[in-house]
Amino acid sequence: MHNLRRALCVGLLLPVLALSACGGGSQGLDPNQVPQAVRTAFASQNPGVTPVWERQPYGYEAVFTQNNQEYEVEYAADGRWLETEYEVAASQFSQQVLERVSREHPGFQVTKHEIEITPQGTFYEVEITQGSTEYELYFDQNGNPARNANEDA
Repeated sequence: MHNLRRALCVGLLLPVLALSACGGGSQGLDPNQVPQAVRTAFASQNPGVTPVWERQPYGYEAVFTQNNQEYEVEYAADGRWLETEYEVAASQFSQQVLERVSREHPGFQVTKHEIEITPQGTFYEVEITQGSTEYELYFDQNGNPARNANEDA
């Protein structure tokens, strides 16, 4: 009976630990773990906004909601702004990009439409799926394939 209780406790505890370790909770980093240069840059761009901070391979990401829209703002560790991204409906997305995706990936469904504003310009990211196959595609403002240097891990 003791082993059964131990197995049940471990079985119930492991999913909770896994969620915590994988960022399943939305608490994020303590703001004091974010470099002052990053917090200052965010505050100057977004006065009065309190984000949830996340550590990313390229630096830090601030996530917040404003006017019912979720934003993710990304910074290098030295405080340089890298990009601001947000999801939109298909009707608000680049039709040029959607036409290209439809033409080059027939049979795939677009499951996410994201606009990314960077120092280099505006970019468009889509997630497409067909069955169990999923891809993320990234395009410049002219609808040409581009590289996303700040993709989250």
